[in-house]
Amino acid sequence: MDANQGTPDDHGPELPSSPPSPVALTDAGYTAELARLAEAERAAAALERRIAADGLGGRVRQGLTRWLVIAVAGAAVAALSQHPDAAMLLAVAAMFALTQSWDVRDRARDGELAGEPGLEPATVGLVLRMIVPIAVPVLAAGGYVLFGVYARSLPTTVQHVDAMRWCWAAAAACMAMTIPALARPITRSLFPYAAWSNTTRLSASIALGLLLLPVPARLVMDEMIDLFTSTGRPLVDVGSLVSQLVGEVALAAAAVGLWVARDGNAMRERLGLTAMRGRHVVVALVGLGLVIAVNSGMEAIEHARFPALWAADQEMGRLIAGELNVAASILLGVSAGVGEEVLVRGALQPRAGLFWASLLFTAGHVQYTWFGMITILLLGVALGIVRARANTTTAIVVHALYDILAAISAK
Repeated sequence: MDANQGTPDDHGPELPSSPPSPVALTDAGYTAELARLAEAERAAAALERRIAADGLGGRVRQGLTRWLVIAVAGAAVAALSQHPDAAMLLAVAAMFALTQSWDVRDRARDGELAGEPGLEPATVGLVLRMIVPIAVPVLAAGGYVLFGVYARSLPTTVQHVDAMRWCWAAAAACMAMTIPALARPITRSLFPYAAWSNTTRLSASIALGLLLLPVPARLVMDEMIDLFTSTGRPLVDVGSLVSQLVGEVALAAAAVGLWVARDGNAMRERLGLTAMRGRHVVVALVGLGLVIAVNSGMEAIEHARFPALWAADQEMGRLIAGELNVAASILLGVSAGVGEEVLVRGALQPRAGLFWASLLFTAGHVQYTWFGMITILLLGVALGIVRARANTTTAIVVHALYDILAAISAK
């Protein structure tokens, strides 16, 4: 036998390869099925994200449309009824609705809906995002420039010159809010309990402009009162009370994102407009006694130590409420109690804190003397404590009852 017998050579037939095992076929099919399922899950997740993004965008657009209609229609009615303050409040409310819509979209894009093209701002949105943050500071600065020009037009006195100089400085301070590097620390200082956002920046721009107002306003208040009274119209009437109430409530609702970031129930919860409970009644009684005691004590001190200031504040009280009948006096209390508390203690205080909210509340009462404004600051702190211990509803009750009593007593 040959030594190579039984060994295949190059010319012999090749043996067939082994067929794949059933296990190999099963593993390959399982891997393919997993890949197919994973792809289907990714597609379903992408579809859900698109649907969620479209739904969010639709709700935001619907809310903005509502606020646009309210602002335009309300401003037209306010202008026809000669209440420009209400038109201004509604315009600012529309701006807050716009900034709230940006914040809602930005939070979604930074969170679960990152990268969704439906939430990216379009050309108009990008333009508005550049214009709106600087619009309020520029308008505020322009207002102070006009105020300074008015002060300069008055007879040259130390007070009028100081008012003019303050207005130039205030205009420069307002313009600082147009620079992001300066706007951020200012906003953090005024709103320590709120994260940086478009809405917070807008709030800080308005707050800064308001906080700078008392000094020049007090320096030329006598001339301004003469200017207002020379028109022959009362400082306060039923129409102005109703328009102010509507404007302040609308501004507070828009500032917390009604129809854009929150529905009606969430808005009421955010503003503290919840039902009063038994302990809230006790807080209301104590709070009412506190504000009456604070006002009476400060009025006694003012009357004894600063009789001229006391006389001026008493005269201002008569100018505001002296011509109102009992029904209008009640409306005055309700208007101020509801509007100011919803706006200041409801929308503002949880983000700005008790001190800044009370100071801004005081800055809105520049018609009184400096001693009267200190009294209002203390009253604001008392109402803020009521809000913190109970809710905004309780603060509204206390404020409204106090204002009704004050308005009737002013007669």
